[in-house]
Amino acid sequence: MPIARTSKSSKRRPPSLRKRASSLELGDRSTRYNKQTGRPIRDGAGKKQQDPEYVDSVIIEDDMPVETCSEDDEGNPRQPKRVTKRKRSPSPTPPPLSPIIYDEMSSSDPEVEDLGISAGAETNRALTLHFDIAPGFQGPLVVELDPAQLIYVGKCSDAKHNTENVPSIWRGGRRRKTKVTAPKINRRPSNDSQQLRIGFMSLPPELRNKVYRLLFVASRELNFVSPDNFCLSSAFLRTCRQVHDEGTSILYGENSFHFERHWRMRAPFWDPVPKEIGFKDMRLFLKMIGTVNLARIRTMRIIFEDAKPSSAPYLNSQEERRFVHDEHLLDCLRLLRQSELKKLTLCFHGRKTMTATDAKFLEALGQIQADKVEIIPNPKWYYMEPKIHYTLKRPLIELMTRNPPLHTVQ
Repeated sequence: MPIARTSKSSKRRPPSLRKRASSLELGDRSTRYNKQTGRPIRDGAGKKQQDPEYVDSVIIEDDMPVETCSEDDEGNPRQPKRVTKRKRSPSPTPPPLSPIIYDEMSSSDPEVEDLGISAGAETNRALTLHFDIAPGFQGPLVVELDPAQLIYVGKCSDAKHNTENVPSIWRGGRRRKTKVTAPKINRRPSNDSQQLRIGFMSLPPELRNKVYRLLFVASRELNFVSPDNFCLSSAFLRTCRQVHDEGTSILYGENSFHFERHWRMRAPFWDPVPKEIGFKDMRLFLKMIGTVNLARIRTMRIIFEDAKPSSAPYLNSQEERRFVHDEHLLDCLRLLRQSELKKLTLCFHGRKTMTATDAKFLEALGQIQADKVEIIPNPKWYYMEPKIHYTLKRPLIELMTRNPPLHTVQ
């Protein structure tokens, strides 16, 4: 069956694609083009469209009467009311202004105005120049000074001392700062402030040393076997570092320390067998005070004694009980090598006389140095001679005596 062909003229476009004709009511709807650029021109280009529904609030007056259509209870229309603007409350009275202070400066000098110096300020201030010249300097000393720089420094110093309080005034609707020269006042510290600063450290060193001696110096020697005079005010040393350094020099330097064998027995709670104290307390004391305080000790006396069988039952023979074999005592002698003793008194007491065969003990003892060394008998048994061989007594004293002496020996 043949298909009927339709011509192009018979086709119709939809209503939306049809070109509308121009009319007076609708206007010309065809697209216009710019003759120079060829671009389409919008219909509203260069025209300001106003919305008839838009009303500018500027043209509305605040006191315009408002028409109301409401009615009262009887059906009569209400009279229109006039809405007025709320009146403002009166402003409080402003505080009185400060009196106007006129500037006494010259406006022709900008440098003085920038520095804040009054015209009547003194500019002739003395300038001090300090030169540190190394010893042995030879040659001319040339100093180049700029007068303008000196004037600037002088003006700066005047401005610093003369301008302290800068009030402000009201001129021409703006607040302006003015420069006022403050009077110079030489204030002296009051006596009350000086009295508050007086303390222990402000005392002269001689008075502080007297206080230290009253606190730390004992009338008798400090005996570690029977410590009955150890109630000294050592807590005062914790005040500050200076008090500690000054007080410890008197505490260790002007007291006499006495050490001897302690025959009592002592043991920690975990050890069931008590042992003799011996020279353990002496060794503990020398280690606790440190090398600095150990060097401050000037006078010391040591009594060397053997252990007793009753206090040292764990030692089987008499040779083991001799002081020359006591390890704690040997350690004490090694620590005393760092001391700076002025006077050292030694006492040898025991069942056996010390001879040259006790080389280990003599070597440790000979390394101790003092300005004055004495070997005396036991104070408890003054009638007994010291238990040291006569051939060792003088050489040992000469070996332990410091030459030349470190301190003044009386």
